[in-house]
Amino acid sequence: MTDSADPRYTVKQVSAITGVLETTLRVWERRYGVVEPERSQGGYRLYTPEQVERLRRMAALVEGGMAASLAARTIASGSPPDAGDAATLGRLDLVAAAVSLDPASLDAVLADAFAAAPLDVVCQAWLMPELERLGAAWAQGELTVAHEHFASAGVLRALGRRFDEARPTEPGRVLVGLPPGSHHQLGLLAFATCLRQRGVDVVYLGADVPIADWARAATSLAPRAAVLGVPRASRTPRAQEVVNRLRAFSPPILVWVGGVRAGHLPGAARLPDDVGVAAQEVAQSLRVRDTG
Repeated sequence: MTDSADPRYTVKQVSAITGVLETTLRVWERRYGVVEPERSQGGYRLYTPEQVERLRRMAALVEGGMAASLAARTIASGSPPDAGDAATLGRLDLVAAAVSLDPASLDAVLADAFAAAPLDVVCQAWLMPELERLGAAWAQGELTVAHEHFASAGVLRALGRRFDEARPTEPGRVLVGLPPGSHHQLGLLAFATCLRQRGVDVVYLGADVPIADWARAATSLAPRAAVLGVPRASRTPRAQEVVNRLRAFSPPILVWVGGVRAGHLPGAARLPDDVGVAAQEVAQSLRVRDTG
């Protein structure tokens, strides 16, 4: 900070104050225009106290699960953050859209849902319960396999678009995928998208990844960590094999496991079932390791 009556802060100081990496601050400035720092005679970026406060608010919103683009718009408008329209989500029916077999209807339901609230709120408060309803309707014979596959494909497309829109701002890749024999990937993709929105460079490997391919990806990419989904208890032994393989690297790869039926796997940390909370835990843990 300078000694003048009107202080200015360097990017290093702002990073320490806000807890945001310098690379992330640059992305927020360049992509979202959150602040426009001054330049010193030597070309260094200097921030006013008001700009530091805007960045601190931006960091708090993003840490709370809000997409960076929405957080930037919230700060620019000066309005309080929108917690989402619960009434809108309550009116949206994924099962009915599946029964329709109408792509336009399905896409409209998903678009309305994702526009109603931050991604992690939509995933946990609406998408996960709706997917459970979808599975229950299929089990009870109310839906056919075609209906279930039709809806799942639409959800994959919707999440995939949001995954692609999120740009990593932090160095070091994180592998995310399912063990051999596991095919239910919608919950894991929702988690991966929430994690990527927090700036983590996620490499999404998808479903039914052979153990050898996990090892090849780890050898090729040298990831900082891996997250393994375990949607069914019957897949736990294969998941354990993946964990053992990744932990055998030198240095061992940090591994998390998640899934509503995932138990304790030696060598891996257990994630909460809430996809947004899980994404926040991984992102924060990685930042702590970076600064530790």
